[in-house]
Amino acid sequence: MAGSQLRVGFAEVDVTPPTGLPMCGGLDPRPNYGTADPLLAKTIVAESEGRKIAIVGVDIIGLPRSIVDPAIADAAQRTGIAPGAILVCCSHTHSGPYTSDGLYSFDITDAAYLGSLPGRIAESIERASKALQPATMAIGRSLVHHGLHYRRVLCKDGKAYNTWMPGALNDLERCPQVIGAGGPIDPELWVARFDGTDGKPVGILWNFSLHVNSRWGQRWSADYPAVVAEEMQKAFGPQVICVFTAGACANINPTLGGERFREGAEYFASEAIAAAKRARPVDGPIVVDAVRRDLDVPRRTRESQPPEAIGRLDWGGSPRADVFEPMVDWLESTPPRWRVPVNAARIGPLAVASNPGELFVEHGLSIKQRSPFPHTVVAELTNDLILYQPTRAAMAQQGYETLIGANRVAIDGIERIVDTAVELLQELWERNS
Repeated sequence: MAGSQLRVGFAEVDVTPPTGLPMCGGLDPRPNYGTADPLLAKTIVAESEGRKIAIVGVDIIGLPRSIVDPAIADAAQRTGIAPGAILVCCSHTHSGPYTSDGLYSFDITDAAYLGSLPGRIAESIERASKALQPATMAIGRSLVHHGLHYRRVLCKDGKAYNTWMPGALNDLERCPQVIGAGGPIDPELWVARFDGTDGKPVGILWNFSLHVNSRWGQRWSADYPAVVAEEMQKAFGPQVICVFTAGACANINPTLGGERFREGAEYFASEAIAAAKRARPVDGPIVVDAVRRDLDVPRRTRESQPPEAIGRLDWGGSPRADVFEPMVDWLESTPPRWRVPVNAARIGPLAVASNPGELFVEHGLSIKQRSPFPHTVVAELTNDLILYQPTRAAMAQQGYETLIGANRVAIDGIERIVDTAVELLQELWERNS
């Protein structure tokens, strides 16, 4: 049937901030001195049987609903794509600008820059929609076991420290015995390759569960996804646009960073290219669909944080109460319940489950395990910015990601968000299979 023909369009729009805005990604702002590589909003629009979805990968640390909702509304008006079928997924690069108060600093955002983002994101979606063309789809995967690690270490008392806290971990009074990493990694690097009628790739959608914080520095950068995109173009042609979505990687960090950043990034690129080259074609009609549900979830409360939680951590010799105590006060000033979005989308046998914050890898693996689809990825930091979502076990182990401010939603709310993602995947599967 002609109506079942898959069509895809790709586009990108520059969202690089002006030079000199404060850089986000640590406990303290750092100055910016220019651009190493541009920050981009890259979009894939897919259409089949009259249904369209848009997935945008934005090279930014995260975007709150105050920015994403207007972008979605604008894009829907420009393209006719249903608002519930638009996913704005942030890469979480730590070499980008501040986008919201409460990212460990206050009164530091640039209103003019942030005000430009909804229009730029909508423009990327509009351009991709106008670029729709008949395409075929192929899906590939590489298992990546090098260059990443579970970043929480457990001591014998059952409490956790982060791997960048050697002062605490090597203090034999504070941590007399280390009993190993606190959990698993997710080694799956997924690639969906879309080829035009001439057989040449027009774009790539890829997903990997690794924190985008390896480059650091004082220049704007999309970090390792920019290197993957660069190498993909060398392999498949300059016309290829790579849309990246970050998997559940809140507690997964790179092992190669700083001066070795490029080494790690090129290794990930080689694995992504290998996955794209051996990708298996998807035969038959390709279903395109999406669904969204907005939830009311409880935020964290002051009483839920153990009194010692801040003081036991070590950020280079200090627990940084100057950062985290104000975060408790700030969160307490917000409404007791937050409304957050959860999405699920599919292009053929590949499903995307979204999450509005930084999701622990254990939750991501649980979503994949429970999904009815043969291939599922998780796209965190999608359509909102609610920061870390640990597991119940991690809450008991403490550690940085469980501090109020770094974590904003109560554990019952986190588990409801995760369960809702699975429910939406099931809904998509049942109504299209």
